[in-house]
Amino acid sequence: MSDIIDYYSSFDEWGRLDREPLEFRVNWHFIKSNLPPRGKILDNGAGPGKYSMELAKLGHDVTLTDLTPRLVDIAREKATELGLVNYFSDFLVRDARDLYGLESNQFDVSLMLGPLYHLQHDEDNQRKTTTFTEILIQ
Repeated sequence: MSDIIDYYSSFDEWGRLDREPLEFRVNWHFIKSNLPPRGKILDNGAGPGKYSMELAKLGHDVTLTDLTPRLVDIAREKATELGLVNYFSDFLVRDARDLYGLESNQFDVSLMLGPLYHLQHDEDNQRKTTTFTEILIQ
């Protein structure tokens, strides 16, 4: 995992979706169209929090997680800068496969976009699915 952390610590992940706006627009369209009016949302593997900021702007209570400490710090800074920090329950450094400290049944919605393409081994995908199911369904 350190290679993933090193990779995402080395460039401007916040600006990537500005440079590649189609990805953001398409994802945001589908995310927004499936949201409840208000809710508690887990953005798991959120990176610097582009989608989390939009969720907070809509008044949702967001918990942001990411594997890369630098990106979690950037998300906290952006939320503060944008006056949205009060819409965040927490900013957590977590592996998408191990969401320790998060209780079952506490979220209305969960997102997990980024980690999906990093988990390429069957055992990682099984672990991810089991952990995510435990958080959301129990």
